Amino acid sequence: MAWLPILACVLTCTTVFGAPPIFRGDSISRVELSEFATKLWGFDDNRNGTGDLVVDVGNYSGNSNADQSPNPFFTYVDADLLNTPTYQRFMKLLNNYDPYLERPETKTPEEEQEELEFLDEIMKTRVMTETLSFLIAKRYVTSATDLENKLKDMWFELYSRSTSYEALDSCGFAHTFVGEIDKSDKEVSGFHNWLSLMQKEQNGQVNYFGWVAITDPQLMAMKFTFNGYLKKYTGLWIGTSPEFEMAMYTVCFMARIDQICRFDLNGIETEIQTWTLATDSDNVGTAYPKVD
Repeated sequence: MAWLPILACVLTCTTVFGAPPIFRGDSISRVELSEFATKLWGFDDNRNGTGDLVVDVGNYSGNSNADQSPNPFFTYVDADLLNTPTYQRFMKLLNNYDPYLERPETKTPEEEQEELEFLDEIMKTRVMTETLSFLIAKRYVTSATDLENKLKDMWFELYSRSTSYEALDSCGFAHTFVGEIDKSDKEVSGFHNWLSLMQKEQNGQVNYFGWVAITDPQLMAMKFTFNGYLKKYTGLWIGTSPEFEMAMYTVCFMARIDQICRFDLNGIETEIQTWTLATDSDNVGTAYPKVD
């Protein structure tokens, strides 16, 4: 079936979160967040267009942890959409991380360069130009360089996700966009991005089980396995650009740190939950669209 609007999710997180806020700027009201989000949605030139994306939402999975949808989730994704520069830069990053927690992460110079190239590319878009203007006006950043540096630190700086494991095994980007596997708990954590889902489904790493909820604006809650480990409930946008998701999560992380970030997107109530990592409060612990 062709793409239809979809829902978000509640993440059950076992990591210790909750450090005090470290970003300083003017207060941002819900009305201002709503105006910003709606404007950003209109500026998302790289979001999927009609016919760019066809998915098979399959069957409702409900409380079942069994596969209720025999077909893959993605039926068709237009090659031109995937060849968009920000998509290309983003997808290069998806293979830079070991999905298993408690395995030390290391970054090669090539991988660090790919992070910089991704940030440079998204900063060229109307989405990030508007985000920069908004955050400067609200005194959260002072310049494009300041924003780009904050994005790199918030999303890509490595840290240890467990208080009992000292080696650097995670970062905000890996958790939120790529997805991680906790073998001790036998479950998937994070994993809130449709491009990552598409890539891993194509590679045979993801088996889509079915939908939990579907709503506007292009949000979905679903269930699947990743490398054989179950993701019981995850929420993600479908068809939005990497820069849109990065912008919305970043603004909510700064303005509503460790809180639910509520706003109206095109008149539709939407919520994003962000958490810091308790051991280092300027790093994103997680960020995801939330629906109770």
